[in-house]
Amino acid sequence: MRLLVPFLLLLAACSPVASADQSGDNGDRETIEVSVSLYAVQAGEDSASSSSSQRTVAELESIFMRMQAIWDQAGIDLTLTTASDIAAPESVLQDLAAGDTRSFFDAAGTGLIEIPDPGTLLGFYVKEIGTANGLTPLGTRVFFVADDPSVNDERVSSHEIGHIFGLSHTLNDTSRLMFSGTNGTDITDEETVVARYGAAAILDGVR
Repeated sequence: MRLLVPFLLLLAACSPVASADQSGDNGDRETIEVSVSLYAVQAGEDSASSSSSQRTVAELESIFMRMQAIWDQAGIDLTLTTASDIAAPESVLQDLAAGDTRSFFDAAGTGLIEIPDPGTLLGFYVKEIGTANGLTPLGTRVFFVADDPSVNDERVSSHEIGHIFGLSHTLNDTSRLMFSGTNGTDITDEETVVARYGAAAILDGVR
């Protein structure tokens, strides 16, 4: 956790915080607005490096639109702050490929990785993130997604956001967003309560 502190302080200083929209159209339920920034992580020394993400900005924008549709179920309105490429040292990308995020947070905390226009949530798309489709380091508002996940991109991204909002894995229904390794996108009423509470807590600065 010590290694995450500089980066988390950086986020606290520069991340815009969205607020609940009082005019939501989900019956009596207010829409909660949460800003998201998405980045394709490239090798800083050589943009053609085999360690670089192959995703384009247009692909990130398309993924975001589909993520937004998933979270509409919970009355959580994801808003896109930015979608862009960013550069990272080759050594950091190699660590990410092994599933180790520590050097990424170290580099971001010391300015070796520049993160433009950070939203409340930050998604980093990398060539590999260990053997996982996606990963959310505990206690952060950050998620990573691999270039070639075994399920849909928007599903991996939304699943990881679910963890940020406080949702745990479910083991008994493959149609659910929080079931691992499927394309399920359903969010239950109980999960909606938890996710909205978690999102509001993040926006209020208490998580």
